[in-house]
Parts: sequence; C-alpha cells; structure tokens
Amino acid sequence: MALIFPSAVEEFIERARLARLATIDSEFKPHLVPVVFVFDGKHFFIPIDEKRKKITKPAKLKRIKNIQHNPAVALLIDQYNEDWTKLAFVMIQGKALVASKREENTLLRQAYEKLMKKYVQYQKVGVGEMCIIITPMKVVSWSNS
Repeated sequence: MALIFPSAVEEFIERARLARLATIDSEFKPHLVPVVFVFDGKHFFIPIDEKRKKITKPAKLKRIKNIQHNPAVALLIDQYNEDWTKLAFVMIQGKALVASKREENTLLRQAYEKLMKKYVQYQKVGVGEMCIIITPMKVVSWSNS
C-alpha cells in the first residue's frame, strides 16, 4: 500500500532540485551522496546518469552495491535559508531497488521522461542505463514556518 503524502509535502518535494541518498554497506557503515530525483506520487527515481564518475561501471558504485546488499535507504530533501523561519526538510525511509533501462518498464520510462523535463542538463548528459527506485515506507517532515 502506497503512502499518502500531504499536499504541502508533495509540493515541497516537487520544488526540490537536490536530495541526499543514504545507504548502508555490508559493514553497517553509512554512505551518503547528493542526488537528483523525480517523484511520481508513489516512488522516487534516482538516475545513475552518464556524467563523469571515478568509477566507470555504474554497477560498481558504492550506492548500487549497498542497495543490492541492503535495500533499506533514506532520502533527505531539505531547504536552507538564512531566514530560519523558512527552514524545512522531508526525510523518506524506504526500500530501494536498482532497475535497468533495458527492462521493459513503463514506470521507469515515464520517470526518465520526468527527469529529462526537470533537469534540462540530461539533454546533453545521458540519463544513464540504471535507476534507483525507492518505495517509501515512512515519511518525516518538518518546517519552521
């Protein structure tokens, strides 16, 4: 059963351009990376895009290996402002899986279209073959306003 997001939280998520993805490795050490994403109301999609990385094979990225070992993840979307009455965050705890563009997946194809629309940079830098899909299990939000 999909979580229901309050409309204010969903609007905050839609406006956000960046999030931080936390995974856990096989030694239970946290790993945190900034990511771009889209949300379809039920799932978060994080592409493993084609911009330059130290590791050339996406399957060898630490976040991918961690998810394959332990699918529990957290995604933090936050907003900082010098005016502290405008501080806010949404933390999503969920289960992640890694999907490939090669799979015939309508959900993934729609997510890639949303990514291309949200981030025009993907018109020059490819979206990539792999995508992390997060199914939210718990959502925590806070706002100082």
